[in-house]
Amino acid sequence: MRYKLAAENRVAKYLRYAIGEILLVVLGILIALQINNWNEKRKIRNYEQKIITDILQTIESDLGIYQMLFDRLDVMEFGVSNLYRLIGKNESSIDSIQKYLPYLAIGIRYGYDSGAYESLKSVGLDKITNDSIRVGLARLYDFSYPRTDVLIENDYKKPSVEAEKLLDKFWHSEVEMNSAGETVILNRIKIDDPYHNQDFMKAISTFSTAYKIARLRIQFVVDESEKVKESLENYINKY
Repeated sequence: MRYKLAAENRVAKYLRYAIGEILLVVLGILIALQINNWNEKRKIRNYEQKIITDILQTIESDLGIYQMLFDRLDVMEFGVSNLYRLIGKNESSIDSIQKYLPYLAIGIRYGYDSGAYESLKSVGLDKITNDSIRVGLARLYDFSYPRTDVLIENDYKKPSVEAEKLLDKFWHSEVEMNSAGETVILNRIKIDDPYHNQDFMKAISTFSTAYKIARLRIQFVVDESEKVKESLENYINKY
């Protein structure tokens, strides 16, 4: 009987020991999984912070470019407004017309840098954990920017090309000698009664409409960019 009790006691101790080892192993696995989960979350947050910083830099750069486009549109507006001023005064001086016509052809080139956003898309937009930030970025880069590109093409570029073709009819190249004795090629405008010439007036009107529409299109995308920029800055400052 004593031997039997001793054997049963050893079995009970062994079972307690075995169960203890199993619990330690399970606990170790759970701790390892938790640490791994923390590391994964840290990696995601680090990537999220970096990609948001990169996107912020591209938005700020694009906003700077859009400001330069506004400056160029101001130059076009200056040319158009002065030509219309001459029309109002019924001044058809070729020198005056030639002075302001070049302002109309200064042109703009709209674009945007989607490199950082495309990098984010390649790994998954879900890397951005905030739903409103993710939706805002998708709307800006997948809708607003490309839509504005199409609208600028249709409402500004194509009409401007047609207007330039109309004005090309009146430009003539002349070879002259400058004060230094060098031969130069000068472009001069030749037109009789310009303000009663349908092609000339149509060109001025087309340029006027085109730059006004371009300004509205660019202002829209600037407003959208500013909103996204502000939300990104507020979000990243919470890190």
